[in-house]
Amino acid sequence: RDPVRHRIVMLIRDALRSGSMIHFSFLFINFFPDEVEQLHVSIPHSGPVVAPLSSSISIPCVVSLSPISNSTSATPVIPRVKWSVISGGVETQILVVRGHKVKVNEAYRDRAALLNYTSFPDDASLWLGDLRSSDSAHYRCEVQQGLEDASDLMELKVKGVVFHYRDALGRYAFTFHQAQRACEAIGARIATADQLLAAYYDGYEQCDAGWLADQYPIQVPREGCYGDMDGQPGVRNYGTMDPDDLFDVYCYVDEINGEVFHDFIPQHLTFNEAQSYCRATGAELATTAQLYLAWSEGLDHCSPGWLSDGSVRYPIITPRERCGGALPGVKTLYQFSNQTGFPETSSLHDVYCFKGDNRTVYWRLLL
Repeated sequence: RDPVRHRIVMLIRDALRSGSMIHFSFLFINFFPDEVEQLHVSIPHSGPVVAPLSSSISIPCVVSLSPISNSTSATPVIPRVKWSVISGGVETQILVVRGHKVKVNEAYRDRAALLNYTSFPDDASLWLGDLRSSDSAHYRCEVQQGLEDASDLMELKVKGVVFHYRDALGRYAFTFHQAQRACEAIGARIATADQLLAAYYDGYEQCDAGWLADQYPIQVPREGCYGDMDGQPGVRNYGTMDPDDLFDVYCYVDEINGEVFHDFIPQHLTFNEAQSYCRATGAELATTAQLYLAWSEGLDHCSPGWLSDGSVRYPIITPRERCGGALPGVKTLYQFSNQTGFPETSSLHDVYCFKGDNRTVYWRLLL
């Protein structure tokens, strides 16, 4: 037996017998120095972490495990590590690890892992791959060891939006190189297959073949949109195409560094008037890409407005009657019923302007 512990027990017993309690609390506090809670969990980030669509990220989680007992005869307590995601007030488990046993939520299979934990028990960092817009949320790293429990929280924001773009002259008018230039002209770049796939998993649907890796996304199979999937949902692939073949294009944007706006004015504008109005405010007509990113960050208004390429569009977050149908998205006004052609430049609409160097994205209604 431990002679020090035995001596302390004897002192407590003698104090109790003599009725002297003056040193009891001091002795009790120091009697179990090795059983003070020492488990600590930390995610070393002070603010939200921003990552682009379809990328991967490692969310650090540093764990200081409690020794539980300094006695060599004590059985080691294996910690339990759990990562969860909190979105809309609902917490969902991503994975749980205890020792060498790992349980991953089916929704995160092949997308989530603890890469270093088995080799370094103090590193419970979460790897999350193929990021989607819906992955924007708060993430909790929680560790349980015996009766101890500690956790920390971090916010992740996934930025970026994929959108379909069509030439003003009609459907399927871009060669591959023209498609690249078309995206650049509206403040975006041609999307990758991974970015398109990430958008598809979040519900994006478009029955139009577009350049990137010559693919297009379909959530609900329908006549004329089968592609190579034999009627199944998925991203269609036409295979390797001649770069001079003609298609639409899928563009991608994740940063605009400014604001999309408009002040109150008493009437709608032609395209040329819209350009002049924006210049008079020290701004310029917003591009299609800028409007799409503003939409992805919450812009919602049922009022079509001019953009720099001569198109007329409006952003809808919450679908409602007379606002472009039952689905959210950036809605486009076409000149013809087959969804081709931009409106005549003499037609009257609202306008979306863009002013650089601000981070706030908003829109003001034209009256």
